[in-house]
Amino acid sequence: MRACLLQQDPMVARLRGRLGLSEEGTWLVVLAAAVEAHPECAAAMSILAEDERVHLVTPAAFARLLVSAQGVPFERALSEAIAGGPAERMGLLERIEVAVQKPLAQVPVRLSPAEARRHLLGDVPDVEPTQLAVTREPPSRMLGLPRALVEGARAILDEEGVLCLRAGTARTSRQLGLDLASVAGETAFLVGTGADEPPDAAEVMRLRGGLPVVDLHAACQSRPFPEPWIRMVSRHLPAVVLLVPHNAYTGGWPTVDLPELDLDSRRRVFEAEFGEGPVASALALRFRSSLDEVRAASRAAATKQRLSGGASSGVEAEGVAAELLAQGARKMGRLVTHLSSRAVFDDLVVPPHLRDTLVDIVGFYRAAPRVRAEMGLSGTSPLGRGLSCLFSGSPGTGKTFAAQCLASALGLNLYRIDLSQVVSKYIGETEKALSRVFEEAEAGHGILLFDEADALFGKRSEVKDAHDRYANVEVAYLLQRMESFEGISILTTNLRSNMDTAFLRRLRFVLEFPMPDASMRTSLWQRSLPPAVRWAPGLDLRPFVERFTLAGGSIYNIGVSAAHLAAAEPDGLVRIEHLVRATYRELEKVGLGRSREDFGPLAVHLPGQEQELNGKLRVWARGRA
Repeated sequence: MRACLLQQDPMVARLRGRLGLSEEGTWLVVLAAAVEAHPECAAAMSILAEDERVHLVTPAAFARLLVSAQGVPFERALSEAIAGGPAERMGLLERIEVAVQKPLAQVPVRLSPAEARRHLLGDVPDVEPTQLAVTREPPSRMLGLPRALVEGARAILDEEGVLCLRAGTARTSRQLGLDLASVAGETAFLVGTGADEPPDAAEVMRLRGGLPVVDLHAACQSRPFPEPWIRMVSRHLPAVVLLVPHNAYTGGWPTVDLPELDLDSRRRVFEAEFGEGPVASALALRFRSSLDEVRAASRAAATKQRLSGGASSGVEAEGVAAELLAQGARKMGRLVTHLSSRAVFDDLVVPPHLRDTLVDIVGFYRAAPRVRAEMGLSGTSPLGRGLSCLFSGSPGTGKTFAAQCLASALGLNLYRIDLSQVVSKYIGETEKALSRVFEEAEAGHGILLFDEADALFGKRSEVKDAHDRYANVEVAYLLQRMESFEGISILTTNLRSNMDTAFLRRLRFVLEFPMPDASMRTSLWQRSLPPAVRWAPGLDLRPFVERFTLAGGSIYNIGVSAAHLAAAEPDGLVRIEHLVRATYRELEKVGLGRSREDFGPLAVHLPGQEQELNGKLRVWARGRA
């Protein structure tokens, strides 16, 4: 043991310096490693334990050694080695199960398998290996948040060793965590966890060589603030940053409350990766992303560019934007359905005043950051800061298609909320799932579409039992979250009267989609069919326009069905009989009249009409005979 001190073993330097163990804790791990590496040490431990079956370090034998070799008091050394000591909590050692009759001082310890491999192979890397989901972010040349805020927060962190960052989303507090590491020239270890419990404390305590930034948003939503966990971790780390939700009570722990990332902060985040210029400014207007997300999107865009044969440098803004959108869609997971579409306003057949309103929605969203930053209207509004819209009208009138056009015009994803995945029978789970959906959409990754929203935003029922009470709580939560939501949310309904009036008052735009008139139906029929070169000569759409008052969705279905019927024939031309058969099936599907009188002169092309006419002719011929 004395020779070990003279050799300046790197293992001792790691245990004392990097991992912060005490002198006694360091000797405990060193002796456990010696037992693994040298058979004579294992034999010596058997003698000290006075048990030929034990070849490992026992607390009593360890305490006697430290008394003899280092003059450490017996009780202090014994308390270090008994179950629950720092080295064991950090996962360096593991306790061997023995019969319950054994006193704690006789229960042996040994190196964990990972530590044994490390020391037997002589491998001591700069960063501790871990089973955690850790993203290592190098320091940035620029800070995303204001320097005065970052330097003040860093001073508190250096003094206290623990700093809680409280914000509405983990994205904002994560950016400050990155800045806290960058201002000190450190690597940030982002420990992400979506679990309802904090990560394994032993794994976190072994993160050295950088600043651990631990996300506790999910853990604090379902259970109290984990003070015992924080006390344990903070005793073994020189500094740790904790990300907590806006409603977390952090007690006496030092805490910084953060607003959402404003336009200037977002611009600095993108400038840290792309430098000053139009690329950073354009991306900052569209996305509320932290630096780690921007870096990940930039790497993915560069990889895709190289695979397509492009240059390995100079990633374009649209490539990064596409990756940020894809990144957001993956984070949504099964909670939503991502509707991909290239629809544009020119494809939308609606009255002119509706088209003008949709264009106004695009301008409203794009101008919102400037209104809040430059025009002094950043305070709370009676309608909130988000852009919520209601699209009402009969089925097939273009409500969902209009939402797709909006998403394409703004360059955003369109997420349709899957109520079967969001609404849960367990209390509180619905709110948690919706919070995650809103957070990702708010980052600029997409527009939220609540299709048939009256199922979720309908009139609140009279409370007759516990189920009604909690259903009303979910609606109330949605109302509150929609008010604070800064993105675009679109609600569609077939019956506006089914919507809760308290919610309707909070909407920015309410659009009523009417059934199409004759001129609109003409355009819809033409757009739903293949190009005119694929029409049979003399095909006239006027009888269909005049006779059938159908919505655009039904007309589109008829066009697709008629195209398939035409494609099954040799010449592949759309004929009037194809349109009649497709129309008959669509009317049957939606429950509208489909008699011969409804079709008029077109009835000769109805299914079965030719056979019926031939049968009547045969009867007439037999009568004449």
